[in-house]
Amino acid sequence: MGFILKTKAFVRFYAELAVDNKISLLFTLLFPAIYQLLNSGTGTITNNNDFIQVCLPMIAYIIVATALNGVTMSIISTRNSGYIKAYYYASGSRWAIYLANLFVQLAIVLLENIIYIISLMILYRFFSLSLLATFVLMTLISFPFIALEFNILFLLRIRASDMSILATALLLGLLFLFNVPIPNFLKIIAEINPYMFVSSVLHELLRPNIVVLFNVIFDCIIFGLVGFIGFQFFDLQNRGIKN
Repeated sequence: MGFILKTKAFVRFYAELAVDNKISLLFTLLFPAIYQLLNSGTGTITNNNDFIQVCLPMIAYIIVATALNGVTMSIISTRNSGYIKAYYYASGSRWAIYLANLFVQLAIVLLENIIYIISLMILYRFFSLSLLATFVLMTLISFPFIALEFNILFLLRIRASDMSILATALLLGLLFLFNVPIPNFLKIIAEINPYMFVSSVLHELLRPNIVVLFNVIFDCIIFGLVGFIGFQFFDLQNRGIKN
């Protein structure tokens, strides 16, 4: 069986799992929805910049949360349950498994963000099809690389319960750092923050800048290398670290 056929087969499998797990989609949207509703009366949105400033953090949160929980933690959970080893023996390709899940989660995060952004436009009574299209393109570009960045977690030998705590801490901690002013000499280091990466991709799409473009390309290379190394050396065996 060719690599593409293997990937397609696993796409069907992960798509069926996603359909059966609709609550995950709702849970990912719950925190951003509550946050936005609580802050909806803080100002009036009259242009694209206003909308981006108010809504980007939670749009980025949806991307990062889906990458972390839908891709990374899902793969780890599948490994710990023993299934991923069986999938690997059946297909002979670990990357077919990973890419299939990545494609399915990409479709999910696109759906999540489209629903969320349209809801925000209704909430704030501000509509822009071009901005919606830009957000969709931003999601398409940023999501795969953020998922690859989180592959670094595959190399950690810690208990499953501790991994869940770490994932939650990363999700919220990196969001907090996204809103903290960063000195200029730390800008490149700050770019490894996935929330900052999402912001950089959006700004490059809206207002192309050679410096921002360089940072985005640099991040893509780093995230790609981290992603390849992390999953290539990911132990498919259930190492007994469950609790």
